[in-house]
Amino acid sequence: MDASGAPHAAGGRSVELSAVRRCVVKVFVRSSQPNWTSPWQRRPQRAGSGSGFCINASRRQILTNAHVVGDAVTVRVRRYGHAARYPAKVLCISPQVDLALLEVPAEAFWEAPPALSSVELSEEVPELDSDVLTVGYPLGGENICVTRGVVSRIDLMDYTFSPVGGERQLVMQVDAAINPGNSGGPVLDASGKAVGVAFAKLQSSANIGYVIPGSVVRYFLRGVARCRSPVLCALGVRLQPARSAALRAWHGLETEDGALVVDVAPLSAAAQAGLKAGDVLLAIDDVPVAEDGSIPFRDAERIGFDFLVSRRVTGDLFSVKVWRSEAEEGDFSAVQLHFPLHHYVHVSAKPLPQLVPRRAGVDCVPSYLVVGGLVFMPLTLPWLLARFSEVRKAPGELQAKLWEHKEHPEQEVIVLAKVLAAEVNYGYQDLACYELLSFAGRPVRSLRALRDRLQELHAAGSERFLRFGLSFNLEIVLEAEQCRQTHSSILQQHGIQQDCSSDLLEPAARL
Repeated sequence: MDASGAPHAAGGRSVELSAVRRCVVKVFVRSSQPNWTSPWQRRPQRAGSGSGFCINASRRQILTNAHVVGDAVTVRVRRYGHAARYPAKVLCISPQVDLALLEVPAEAFWEAPPALSSVELSEEVPELDSDVLTVGYPLGGENICVTRGVVSRIDLMDYTFSPVGGERQLVMQVDAAINPGNSGGPVLDASGKAVGVAFAKLQSSANIGYVIPGSVVRYFLRGVARCRSPVLCALGVRLQPARSAALRAWHGLETEDGALVVDVAPLSAAAQAGLKAGDVLLAIDDVPVAEDGSIPFRDAERIGFDFLVSRRVTGDLFSVKVWRSEAEEGDFSAVQLHFPLHHYVHVSAKPLPQLVPRRAGVDCVPSYLVVGGLVFMPLTLPWLLARFSEVRKAPGELQAKLWEHKEHPEQEVIVLAKVLAAEVNYGYQDLACYELLSFAGRPVRSLRALRDRLQELHAAGSERFLRFGLSFNLEIVLEAEQCRQTHSSILQQHGIQQDCSSDLLEPAARL
């Protein structure tokens, strides 16, 4: 490095940062988050800011983090060295990789001298101890900020920081300062190329920041080019380390590679390909999987096997090699299983459907149905966290659902979220957070199907009572006619425009 702190390019030439700085913008956002506990409302608007940079000048596109512009009402951007803020629109957003693509239509934004150019993106993951610069607009000032550091670790991380885990992608850990407001800014190598996007810091430690590598950015941009927001794929298996010599002998393993498959999600790509509990995962695309589930990465580094799956898009072909015992004891064989392209019906690399959806904007939206003041919702992780603040504070039976598998595509866990007190539901006002198991004597498999069944009974007019069966053998019985008569007044009293969320207005499967 030179005296200014700028890293040197090859041959000792100092990188000229002024051109890159001109491509980094400050992003101003007004956002309104969903209200998961009262989903007919939204949270009050709040102001925030972050960073971004020009990724494609010819298409007038800016790259930033998904969490910077998530739930945005308005987005404006300001160029380095300029005062004006220009409107931007979100073209695509992916919370799982924490990236978003913006478009700035205004010609004045791009034509004001000096003209903006695109930051060159590198997909190569820097070596450990490589010099890097972070460029952005952190809190504490209005002007651009440049900090320096080194790459200290390469690993896998769930970018959503879910308390119950999620699909992981490659991540770079750096010791350059990444503070609130830096999010979305480029991280540059010694040649001035963007090797990643700053997105997070470890709150409990100093100088531990996280960067989305250029390869993940390219994965996101390829998904955008296909006119969709990429959703991460998963194999859908749970592994047990096969360190025990006795365990390996029992399964007939003669090599040191392989981890034991102890669980396979019914709707997963693994299940479609024929994997089952008791198999030993040996390799993915001929990359050996070690006894602890890790794979080799670069020189003497190791990362989790899921890297080979989560970097793919839906429909990608890849192979999985397993070791399977064909008999109770002693009959063993190697089996080669394939995951073909999306248009092959029998198997496909795909995201893992969760019984309890994990991520707002990815696999769930705020959904509700009001019946006689009873508010029913699908059990989702965002609702659970909004209601209890931490997973461990939720009722044990709801926590357990987080680890159960979805067995049918339309299957949901429906909960009685709360009761809006009214005369029609007197005696039940204190019931909340119980699973709804049945309605009118039939099992409940989804919220939309519950609404359809209610409409059928209303049209028939033959039911005197509406009977709901909850967990722990609890029952709620309401008078059907009284529900119809008080329906509008209950909604009006609580400022609810309609008795269900918009997603329930589509046709649904019957119960």
